[in-house]
Parts: sequence; structure tokens; C-alpha cells
Amino acid sequence: MIFFSLLFALLIGLAVGSFLNVLILRIPKGENIAFPASHCPRCGHNLKWYHNIPLLSWLALKGKCAFCKAPISPQYPLIELLTGLLYLTVALKTGLGASWFVTATLFALLLALSVIDFRYYAVPDSLNVSALVLALLLPLAKMADTALFGQLESFAPYREALIHTFADAAILAAAFWALGFGVKRMIGKEALGEADIIIAGTMGALLGLPLALSAVYIAALLALLPALFAKGRMVPFVPFLALGTWIAWLFEPQITRWWSALYG
Repeated sequence: MIFFSLLFALLIGLAVGSFLNVLILRIPKGENIAFPASHCPRCGHNLKWYHNIPLLSWLALKGKCAFCKAPISPQYPLIELLTGLLYLTVALKTGLGASWFVTATLFALLLALSVIDFRYYAVPDSLNVSALVLALLLPLAKMADTALFGQLESFAPYREALIHTFADAAILAAAFWALGFGVKRMIGKEALGEADIIIAGTMGALLGLPLALSAVYIAALLALLPALFAKGRMVPFVPFLALGTWIAWLFEPQITRWWSALYG
């Protein structure tokens, strides 16, 4: 049963990864994500259903269009594989359920936002706000899991968790806003944008405090080296915030013990 559960998580992740590629490709261009149907960007041929099987189609076609033989970007199988592994990893930590799907989908959105920010230096509000909403609703997903197994005795703990989730999101978002405002007053240019503030809210809602602060610290460390070698060029910060969030969530017990040892 464990094997089939994990296989299910992987397959769902691969399918979501295929959809993420559509979002990454079309949203920055202002295109409809549903129409037209999937097609080769080079020759324009509509793809058959068997050309869209996540990961397997790219391997079967040897990375080339079935019609014009133009190379297919390796981004497609890479995003599918990463998303599949993401859903699998979250399932290993949380087990299958509503909270698994919400958490994994939240991280999938952060992955899409990271790729878009890296490629276009832009962060679509539609995906960013969707990630924030999922993070804010995570306590309700956990409550649904508890109710599913007949263990829900009271709504009160989840109501408190919901309040704390909204509070942590607001605190971290406000802290980012204040930091960005202060830096802008000092150096005269934008340091943290609206997208970073929304993602800060997502981090606060998902991780809570002080774990979210650990994620910000990890993100800053990861971004430090690229910033030193950027030579005046813009360094997208969203990918580092997303990676810091993933690391903090994945190693939550270890980081929590470290905080307790430091301030306990």
C-alpha cells in the first residue's frame, strides 16, 4: 500500500508538472492557459494526447518534435520530474490527504514562480496570490484529514491554528514591507517588490514564526554568492525565497530544535 501511495503521489506530481509548464510558458506572455491546445511552438502542429504524457513522451520522442523534429526544451521534462519528486517528498513527510495536496501544490506554484522570475524577472500575481491562499487555508486541509479518519472532536484547535496562520502571514509580510520601505528611503531605489511581500506572507502562513525567519535567512545566504557575482545585474530573489522555504519546511524538526537550544 505504501508503494502504491507513493507511486500515486509521483504520478500526480508529474501531471501537475506538465500543467506548470503551460503556466510558465503562457502566463508571462498574457496567453490563455486553456486555449489553444498544446502545440509545437516551432511548426504550430497540435500535439496528440500521447505526445503529452509527462516525462515519457519527451523520452520517447528523444527530445524532438514529432512533426518538425525541432528540439524540445529540456525545461519540460525537468519541471515535470522536479514536480513529481516534490509531490513524492511531501507525501513521504505528511502522508496522503488534503494537507499533502495543498502543501505540494503550494510548493509547485513556488517552483513555477521561481522559473518565471528567473526567466522574465517578473512574478505573476495570479500564481503568487494563489500560493498565499493555499498557505492560509492549510489548517483547514489538516482539519479535513483529521475528519476523514474520524478523529475530529472539536473545531477549536483548527480555528486557533487558522488565526495564528493569518497572523504569521501578516507579520512577515509587514516586516518585508517595512524593510523594503526603509531600504528604498536609504538607497533611493526599490529593494523588495510587491511580489516579495506576498511570498513573505506565504512563507509566514506555511511555516509560522520563527521557522519562516529561518527560511528568509537561508534564502539570503543562498542569494549572497550570485549577488556578489552579478556585477550590477538584477538577481531574482523569488527562487531563493522558494528554496529557503522548501529547506526550512523539509528540515523543520532540526531547525526547531536549533531554535529551542538557542533561545530555550
